[in-house]
Amino acid sequence: MAYTTSKLKSTRVYIAMGDGGAPEVFSPICGITTKGFQQTRQTNDTTDWDCADPDASPITVRDVGAKDWSMTGSGLLARSLLADVQAAFDSGDPTNFRFVFDEKPTDEIVGGFYEGPGIITDLNVTGENGQYVQISITISGADAVQFVNGS
Repeated sequence: MAYTTSKLKSTRVYIAMGDGGAPEVFSPICGITTKGFQQTRQTNDTTDWDCADPDASPITVRDVGAKDWSMTGSGLLARSLLADVQAAFDSGDPTNFRFVFDEKPTDEIVGGFYEGPGIITDLNVTGENGQYVQISITISGADAVQFVNGS
């Protein structure tokens, strides 16, 4: 049997937001405990018929289309970050975000991150009596995303 040897705990993954400075400083969005990064690709599908046998089942020819990405996160609202997150939502301009793999050093690859400009398209703050206030955000890619290997 063979098992995965280089597992990564979710506590070592976080979403960070850039400050727009030069050099840009990225700060984790504290309190986010559920996080996700998704890449999608559109395809263009065409049905191709057999010219020699028009009664034969056609095939689908698929070409590569546009790429897209998004990040999602939810968890406790860190009140100290609410103004920054709200400003990024209100600005109308993309903000640089990172999805960071903050692994402890080992003999294998260490860390790395996805980085790209994104727009906060969903910002939800919820509260229930007797519980702490929760936040959830969706960041939609505004341009290409790149992976930077941390090794």
